[in-house]
This record gives sequence, structure tokens and C-alpha cells, in this order.
Amino acid sequence: MDKASFVFHGLFPDVRESVHDYRPVAKVVFDVEFLGRFHSHLMADIEFMEEAEERYFEVRAHLPFECADFPDAAVQYYLFILGPRSEEVTHSGPKGRTILTHNVMRGEWAVDLEAREF
Repeated sequence: MDKASFVFHGLFPDVRESVHDYRPVAKVVFDVEFLGRFHSHLMADIEFMEEAEERYFEVRAHLPFECADFPDAAVQYYLFILGPRSEEVTHSGPKGRTILTHNVMRGEWAVDLEAREF
């Protein structure tokens, strides 16, 4: 397999209407280089899911190649950004508790993952 070089740039909120309520979805912006081709400003959705007693993240993205490890990398970036090193752009004043639906976070994070063409 070949390597795809991902560079994640930012995380911003999007709210989707679900059957029972509004569910927050995080949009992740990233670039990727694979087999000499550069793909810029791609996006993935990360949604926190709770079903019965199970909690997990659902990652949705349309990549121009196959990369089985991408969902885990996107969640790692999400957790990195929401951690203590985050830089928020917010209208509500100084940083405090991060509320995804009110803030845009940015931060560079890079990772190389195995990938292959369709």
C-alpha cells in the first residue's frame, strides 16, 4: 500500500436535524497528498452517537481513494483540538468550557496513513 499524507486544519460546528432533536456535527477541514496528487479543503463530518448504552463517533467523508484508517485519524484530530492546546475563535469572550456549537477551532495536525486507489 502507498501512503497518504493528511494535514488537518480546523474544526467547526454544523447542526443537523435528527428525528428527535438537533444533533451537533463537527466539520473537519483537511488537505491530503496521495500518489503525487494534492487534494485541498476536503471535509469530513464527525458525529457523536449514543445508542442504547453505546457511545461512539461516526465519521463521514468522501475521499478520492480508499483509506481504512481515516476515521480513526479524524477522531484523533477532533480529540486533539478539543484538548488543552486548542485555539478558539469565539464571540463569547475568553476560553472556558469548549462548546462545539459556538466555536471554531483551528490547529495543524499531520499524519501519514496507508491508502490505495479505488
